[in-house]
Amino acid sequence: MNDSANLTGRFALVSGSTRGIGRAIADSLAGAGCHVVVSSRSAEDASAAAEQLQENHGVRALGLPCDVSSLDSVRRLFSELRAWSGGRLDVLVCNAGYPFDRTIWDTPLDATPADKLEDWYQRVYRTDTLGSVFCTYDALPMMMRQRSGSIVYISSTPALRGFKGIPYTIAKAGVLGLMKDVAAEYGKYNIRANALALGNIETPATFDSLDPATQESFSRDAPLGRWGKPGEVARAALFLAGGLSSFVTGQTLVVDGGIVRW
Repeated sequence: MNDSANLTGRFALVSGSTRGIGRAIADSLAGAGCHVVVSSRSAEDASAAAEQLQENHGVRALGLPCDVSSLDSVRRLFSELRAWSGGRLDVLVCNAGYPFDRTIWDTPLDATPADKLEDWYQRVYRTDTLGSVFCTYDALPMMMRQRSGSIVYISSTPALRGFKGIPYTIAKAGVLGLMKDVAAEYGKYNIRANALALGNIETPATFDSLDPATQESFSRDAPLGRWGKPGEVARAALFLAGGLSSFVTGQTLVVDGGIVRW
């Protein structure tokens, strides 16, 4: 990759990309000239998002349904992607995650009902961690063959500092472990792997589920004194995807307004 944010003619897949952070990332990549596959559990939403990307940015875009927690679903996605792109994939963004569930998020381990313990952990882990594993598994052969590629994983700051909603913490920490292994093992193929650890990002799934007092409290947590925007995450993802970060791999970039400082 050259030393610029220009991705003209490259091919990317962004999982969970019909709304919120994933959609902003897909827009950012398309704006840099990248052809983009958008995916979500809804085929209708994915197709609509792809059409808008084509209209707004003049790139090729394809919308495909996918449940990343299902290996069979991911394999079908990649089969269609390979046919569409001619077997090329330059950028993979593993963004799809388990929906924000306030009960799971706010319940510490000792207060978790015994009949929910296995279910909560398995559901979040299977989507966030195994979903990233499944997508990486199918992306690697293409990237290895072309001897280039960039994989961006979406994690969160609880994976770095801990939090009481530990099903999410453990799942997102697993994503960071996967990222480090991929960076170490596949650098010899010029494949880079990095992660974004996100703090409080203003998306409907999280921000709108909180009462005004909690929204304000969370904004004060950050030295910058506000919530982050999906577009700010997207610009960080674009940096990691393209040539501006050509000698960066195995790293976690924190995007949280300065709460975590390391």
